[in-house]
Amino acid sequence: MTDTQLRMTDHELLALLSMTRTESAATTLKLLRLDRHGDNQLFHSAGLTTLLVRGLATQQGEKIVPVDKCAVVGSVLSQAQEWLEIELTTPSSTHVLFAVGSNVGALLLSISPYGVHEVQPIESGPALLELGLHLAQEYLTGTAEGLPATAAMRRLRVARESTQAHLTATETGKWALGLAPGTGEKAYPQAEAMELFQAALAA
Repeated sequence: MTDTQLRMTDHELLALLSMTRTESAATTLKLLRLDRHGDNQLFHSAGLTTLLVRGLATQQGEKIVPVDKCAVVGSVLSQAQEWLEIELTTPSSTHVLFAVGSNVGALLLSISPYGVHEVQPIESGPALLELGLHLAQEYLTGTAEGLPATAAMRRLRVARESTQAHLTATETGKWALGLAPGTGEKAYPQAEAMELFQAALAA
């Protein structure tokens, strides 16, 4: 897979992940909110059809298998060992991204509310969390879409407890940190808030 982005729809991702029924594939489907369509044969068939038409999959006997970039995406998502859910919000906008890491590579998915998502390769390992933290900091310091701006992140790893935290940049100049839903927030200077945010997710 090159650095060129690959656009994939909800039904294509569902069809792709259904080709390899692993625990990691099931986790990925759940995080992408696609598990609710698992029994929808029409949705599944539409995904297979467009993968074939677009040259992202091919028929081998009675099986349909992914090829080229789509095969790489399928390998990463079905063998994933770490997932990072990133939600960036302001009063007027919401952006959702997923970083997914495995032993065979890593991907960043930019989620569209219209069901057509951008998928691109990224560095795996520690770089996965580093990328998430960088995106959060850039978003909170840029404030191009207004304040308050919030970066909420949830990190899942195989055989590890999940971690989560959210950080909000406000008009006061301080950042409010929350470590779990419903537990309240505490304000810190920007640099300290970012350090605590990182520590919470790295735990």
